[in-house]
Amino acid sequence: MKKEELGILIKERRKVLGLTIEDIAEFADLSKTTISQIERGLGNPTYGVLDSIFEYLNLELQVVVKKHK
Repeated sequence: MKKEELGILIKERRKVLGLTIEDIAEFADLSKTTISQIERGLGNPTYGVLDSIFEYLNLELQVVVKKHK
């Protein structure tokens, strides 16, 4: 999955859940700027960072990655 697609997925899920970038940043112990960059397809988040974000959004990272190979 491309970074841009991953970012769109994260942003859409966040909005569906009524969460803010700040909510995710606080949970994942990251800055709001970092979350914003991930949502825009910038930067290179580690698997651990993505796993933490997906946990908060109640998504399965492994399922999403496998589905988009």
